[in-house]
Amino acid sequence: ATGVDGAGGRTRKRRQRRRIRKDESHDAIMFVQRPTSTARDVASVMWANEEDAGVAMLGCAALADRAAGAAGDGGVVSVALHGVTAAVNAMKNHPNEPAVQERACQALTAMGPADGRLEVSFAASGAVSTVVSAMQAHVSDATVQREACRALRAVASSPGGGDGDRATVVASVSGLTALANTMASHPDDAGVQSEAVRALEALVARGGGSGGDG
Repeated sequence: ATGVDGAGGRTRKRRQRRRIRKDESHDAIMFVQRPTSTARDVASVMWANEEDAGVAMLGCAALADRAAGAAGDGGVVSVALHGVTAAVNAMKNHPNEPAVQERACQALTAMGPADGRLEVSFAASGAVSTVVSAMQAHVSDATVQREACRALRAVASSPGGGDGDRATVVASVSGLTALANTMASHPDDAGVQSEAVRALEALVARGGGSGGDG
């Protein structure tokens, strides 16, 4: 017979820990999906459960909803102050999860108008380079490519200051090359083609036609 401190006890403890983690994950998922949860609270839960892909994906979806439904530019900025870094962290922690990358790009697109306002910076937070990394890692995934193109266009089209600098940042992390590769990899996908062209047009208009991309 095995005692509490024996193999049987250790097995029971492992099972208890798994149940606790499962319950915590369920609670976090339910919380971020709650319509009354603020962007700040959603971001906090995402950070606390950063290894949970489900929380990351649904948290990003919630941030996109909060930004899309925010009242005016000030409301979007309020969401972005907490949401941009949380979305970027989700992408970095789950680079091989297309659904997380897709939802995070959607969240960044919705928060794009806040770039350059107050402490919100897509460049400093690593959002731009992380979006480009997602494009490079999921070349064959049309949905990720489309949403990433939208995110880059949102950055280029943001009304915040530093137009030329923002476009140069995209170019410096091979964003123009990523957009060209997207178009080459999905020649028959009208949605991808359209979004890539719109992103390129926005970047060129903001001075992104030269820079780090070769």
